[in-house]
Amino acid sequence: MPANLRVWTGSLHLTFRLLPVESRSPNMEPFLESDGCTRDEVLGKLPYDSARSGRPDSTRPDPKRYRDGKQVYQSVGLLYEEGGRVHVTDLGAATRRWLPIINEKNCLILARHAAYALAACQLRNPTGAGSRFHQTMEVFPFQFIWRAMLSLDRRISSEELNRGIFKVRNEMELMEAIERIAAARGAGDPARLGDEVVTGAAKNDRIIPWMSLASFGWTLFPDKRGSDETGYYELAAQTLHIVREASRIHRRHREFTSTKEYVEHISRCAALPRDVR
Repeated sequence: MPANLRVWTGSLHLTFRLLPVESRSPNMEPFLESDGCTRDEVLGKLPYDSARSGRPDSTRPDPKRYRDGKQVYQSVGLLYEEGGRVHVTDLGAATRRWLPIINEKNCLILARHAAYALAACQLRNPTGAGSRFHQTMEVFPFQFIWRAMLSLDRRISSEELNRGIFKVRNEMELMEAIERIAAARGAGDPARLGDEVVTGAAKNDRIIPWMSLASFGWTLFPDKRGSDETGYYELAAQTLHIVREASRIHRRHREFTSTKEYVEHISRCAALPRDVR
């Protein structure tokens, strides 16, 4: 696939949810328990309701359920596929251990390590989706989103993301976009930021996954809970220090030779304590 994308895309089809517990992504645990499994073995573990699938004659989830889930969890360093099998990283294993006990009060422990990992994520990378971006795209997407929020009263809207941040190609353009967003917000007119990147009736459904990843499943800041694109995602007071610290990490944009090298790099950046059990 040619490397030609010069804007962020709305290609993610699933939202990553750790919190609140009652709305957690139902495919997360099956994926994180699948170290060493083939894609068919993972697919067989995924929750499936034939009545809701549109294919009542089928007994297994559509293969895209595996593809979409892998893309989301790979994007934040939890797992990758190599040699036809899923490999769960140390960050993925740590996240799996937290699933039975995580809540709004104790999530800061995992969220701090997750923020270190997210700060290392690059828009252009060797994964299938990441390899589509042009070589001029030197973007750390989650860190860029945090820095925009910190500069803009700790909040950002879907319109501001879609018309401003999703056009950013490097750090200099990020600063320029923040200035434009502040001016448009002051004028009460987000259209001053220019055309949308993600369009269509379902555009908000393509923006939400970006923020679910930037929040590490809504542990670093909450979902805007059903409000439309005029609502704001806001940094939470209890995790503000974590986001601010992670947003200051400076990394050189790197060229990685494989998906494994890239995803394991993200996991290592989480700086997890050694598991000595």
